[in-house]
Amino acid sequence: VLAYLARPSTNDACPKGFRRFQVVYLSTWGLCVAADWLQGPFVYALYSDYGFTGKEIAEFFVAGFGSSLVFGSFVGTFCDRFGRKRACIVYCVMCSVSCMAKH
Repeated sequence: VLAYLARPSTNDACPKGFRRFQVVYLSTWGLCVAADWLQGPFVYALYSDYGFTGKEIAEFFVAGFGSSLVFGSFVGTFCDRFGRKRACIVYCVMCSVSCMAKH
């Protein structure tokens, strides 16, 4: 909400098709984020079944968020160097492998 309110104002019209792009992009992004959030309770139950304590599982989650913080700092450079499309494909493959490894 704050980003929307802080956006620069302009009288220029958006390029043709840009609004549709925004809707498609944000809808897809929203579904991906929701799926990731819904995965959290499943992962918790999976680790619990493996015999990890609640404290250990919490440490796993914190380590995951911490690694996102560290590696997220370099993703922009990776995207600039190799291209956004290739970076998205790499992300999808890595996420798929990660999900398959949990089973």
